Amino acid sequence: MEKKIKYDKYDAGACFLAAIIWPSVVGFVYMILVTIIAKFCGKNYDDIYANAVFIFFSLFISPIAFSSFFFFYNKKTNVNWVKTLNVKSKLSVFNVILCVIIAIICTFGFTDIVNLFNKLLQTTGFKLNDELPIKIDNFGVFVLMLFTLALLPAMFEELLFRGIIFNGLKDYGKMHAVFGSSILFCLMHLNVEQTIYPFIVGVILGFVMLKTSNIWYPILIHFFNNLIVITSNYISSVNNIDQAAVSLSAKSVIYALIFCVTAAIWIYVIIKLLLKKQKKDSYMQAKSDIIINDEKKVSMVQYKNVNLFLWIGVFVSVFVWLIDLISGFSA
Repeated sequence: MEKKIKYDKYDAGACFLAAIIWPSVVGFVYMILVTIIAKFCGKNYDDIYANAVFIFFSLFISPIAFSSFFFFYNKKTNVNWVKTLNVKSKLSVFNVILCVIIAIICTFGFTDIVNLFNKLLQTTGFKLNDELPIKIDNFGVFVLMLFTLALLPAMFEELLFRGIIFNGLKDYGKMHAVFGSSILFCLMHLNVEQTIYPFIVGVILGFVMLKTSNIWYPILIHFFNNLIVITSNYISSVNNIDQAAVSLSAKSVIYALIFCVTAAIWIYVIIKLLLKKQKKDSYMQAKSDIIINDEKKVSMVQYKNVNLFLWIGVFVSVFVWLIDLISGFSA
C-alpha cells in the first residue's frame, strides 16, 4: 500500500488532543514507577520526588510522549512524513543563517512585552511560576538542559505542531494553519505565563513553514530560541546576576511596544523577502496536487463533519489553562 504524503484537518485534531493528554499519561506511568522504586528502596516518596535526578528524568516526559505519538501516528495512518515534511531536502546555508537571526530577534525583541504581561499579572495578585525546574548553576547542568529543554522540545514539538498540525490545518486555509497552529501551540503549554510568547513565536514558525515547506527551519529557530534563553539563564546564575525589575510605567510600555513592533517588522522582511523557498521534487508536488484536488471533490461532505478530536483538545487545554489561572490567584 502506497504511503500518503499529506496530513488533513482530522490528523491535526488527533495530534493536538494527543499533545494535551499523552504527556500526562506518560507522566502518570513515570510517577507510578518512581513510587514503586521508592517503596522498594525503603525511601520516602517526597524525598525521591525532590531529588535532582528524578526532576532531570521528568524533563524527558514530554519529548518521549511527543516522539512516541508522532512515529506511532504516522505508522498507523500510513503517512510518509519524511517526504511530506521535506526532511531529506538540502538546507540552504543562507536560510539557516536567517533562522538564527530570527531566533535572536524573537528572544530580545519580544522579551519586554512578555515581561510586561507577567508584571501585569503579578499586580493583579497572580503568582508567577516561571522558574526553570533545575537551577543552571554549572556547566554540566547547562549541557544537560540544552539537550532536554532546547534540542528535544525543538525537534518533537515542531514535528507535531509545524509538521502534522500546521499542514493538517491547511485544509481550512493557509492563514488558518499559521494562526490556528500558533493558538494550539500556546494552549499546549497549559499555563498562563506561557501564553503570549509561544503564540508570537508560533505565528513566526508557521510563516517560516509556509514559506519553506521544510520542517528543519522551524526546528532550527525553536532550538536557537531555547538555546539563547537557557544560555542567558546560565550566565545570570553563574555570575549571580539578578534580573532587572520590570515596571508598568509609560516609558516601559512604550519601549516594549517599540521593540515588539520593530522585531515584527524585521522578521516580516526576513521571511517575506529574504528567506528562500524550498524547492520541491516535481513528482511529489504533482502527486500532492492530485491528492488535494481529489479531496476537494468530497470536501462538501467532509467539511460538514465536526473535527471532534480538535475541539475536545481545545476544551481540555482551555479548562486546564483556566485552572492554572485560578490557582495562580489563590496561591
